[in-house]
Amino acid sequence: MGSSVTISKYNEQDRIEFALTAEGHRGFIGGMWDEIGRLQFDFMRGRGLSRSMVFLDVGCGCFRGGVHFIRFLDAGHYYGLEMNQPLIDEGFEKELKPAGLAEKLPRENCACNDTFDFTPFGGIKFDMALALSVFTHLTFNQIRLCLERLVSEMKEGASFYASFFERPLIGATGNGLYHERGGVTSYGAKDPYHYRVEDLFYAAKHLPWSASYIGAWGHPRDQKMICFTKT
Repeated sequence: MGSSVTISKYNEQDRIEFALTAEGHRGFIGGMWDEIGRLQFDFMRGRGLSRSMVFLDVGCGCFRGGVHFIRFLDAGHYYGLEMNQPLIDEGFEKELKPAGLAEKLPRENCACNDTFDFTPFGGIKFDMALALSVFTHLTFNQIRLCLERLVSEMKEGASFYASFFERPLIGATGNGLYHERGGVTSYGAKDPYHYRVEDLFYAAKHLPWSASYIGAWGHPRDQKMICFTKT
């Protein structure tokens, strides 16, 4: 019997380099480069991000938000985790170098894996972290794994923000849900995924996280925001 669960395009490693050539890196990661890049930076600044903080971008891609964070933060204070090395490489060559930002980001500050392994960063503790449009491509167990492995990398009181497609309490989780703002349909069993807020609270259960719902924050595709603060 075939499965109805689909794999995110970000897991299809053999197609990524072709797609980057055909669509360009900005198109491949979903477009709205300037709008969403600036939006996430402004949001984190509003939440207290300062130049001296050590910041982690989970799912940094080709630095759509990274160009803003790297420009703002002290040199070497931006770290990025990404599952696709070609995206990191494209970002360095086509975004950071032309913007004169490559020297502010040591290559070792970017790690590539799909298991939320933060050990390549050598025990650096983060003040703030963001996963923008990452939970929308993850199963529940992958979200749980992210929260389990990230919490030990954060300083006490540090906050991790994650955007997600919200499924209201009413209605079956498995049904498709159309988000009028942005025209995206999310699903319970295939990418892009949606979650009830209570699902994400449960993912953090028995971990030293305190979860709080932020909700709407201006995302053009109707992604909501949740915050996990290390206790």
